[in-house]
Amino acid sequence: MPAISWFRHVALFSLTLGLQSLCAQDVPTSLAWDVVAAPRHAALGGLDVAPLEADGWSVAVHPCALDSTVERDLYTSYLDYFAGIRAGAVTWPLAQHGKRASHVGIRFSTFGTFEGTTAAGLESGNFSGGDYIAQCGTSWALGSQWTLGATGWAGHRNLAQVNAGVLAVDLAALRRTQNGMGALGFVVSNLGVQEDFSGIMPQGRLPYNVQAGWTQTFPNAPFTFHLRMQMLNTWELAPEGTYDDAYDPLTGEVIPNDIWEWGDQLARHLTGGVTLKLGPQLTGHLGYNHQRQKTMVAAGRTGLNGLSMGLQGQFKALHYSVARSVYHFAGTSTHLALAIQVPQQGRESGRNQP
Repeated sequence: MPAISWFRHVALFSLTLGLQSLCAQDVPTSLAWDVVAAPRHAALGGLDVAPLEADGWSVAVHPCALDSTVERDLYTSYLDYFAGIRAGAVTWPLAQHGKRASHVGIRFSTFGTFEGTTAAGLESGNFSGGDYIAQCGTSWALGSQWTLGATGWAGHRNLAQVNAGVLAVDLAALRRTQNGMGALGFVVSNLGVQEDFSGIMPQGRLPYNVQAGWTQTFPNAPFTFHLRMQMLNTWELAPEGTYDDAYDPLTGEVIPNDIWEWGDQLARHLTGGVTLKLGPQLTGHLGYNHQRQKTMVAAGRTGLNGLSMGLQGQFKALHYSVARSVYHFAGTSTHLALAIQVPQQGRESGRNQP
């Protein structure tokens, strides 16, 4: 199918989903498309919306992250979350056609195994659940600076005998500066709907996320700065009552809330990170997510909530990435990724450094 015709189909599909979302209700999100499995993004505190270079692991979550410099390997990522919950992704770049680069892949999350009981309290056996999606996407290089991308994905969600289907698209635009030192990106992810097949699960639109990002480095500098703005489709991210005054239970005296509401709301939309060049084959990442820190506070304790860090590099023929993210003072999550080489005729040995 010609690229222009394919683009028209994607645009029509996106418009249809957008019109449906105007009158549909939100459904619960999923680790498969909400929590970034790729370690580099996790280490930066969230999706790198404006990557300076293409990256095979990023293709699963960023439609513009693929170009001709990415080797046609299998890019696998895995997330060890909490309490037996797992998530992961596998992406395979396809052969490039002109200025268009495509990929196929899968993403998934599993919730572990549970012990089932009847209404009378009798054991009914173990059951499991998870979310599973397959995707394909394409990016178009418009000149040397602009890239447009779209990724369509579909799948199902299940818990025991309860099932629902999902259908969505991710759209992105990326502009890199002519000198390659900066980039500005936009991503609209999870623009789609969920259809209930069992009469029990909710249905309606998926909780989509409008994001913008800016990345900047400098000549001969060993560091790169990343800034992301998330959930631009809604201003209020703080839970209801966050900025209300409190009352002394004994005297009834009003205790003013000293949180700067506008500043706190703005900070919840921001994620910051830095990439450090640690050697010819090793890169480090450090990030902070303010929304995560505030959301996961417990009994007034935040600890290191919101901080994340990671490494990406190469050891001989092994290309790897690992990250640790602090979601709660009770524990952290581990992100792992490997690039598995696929034998190809006429394969070139050159690969972009991380």
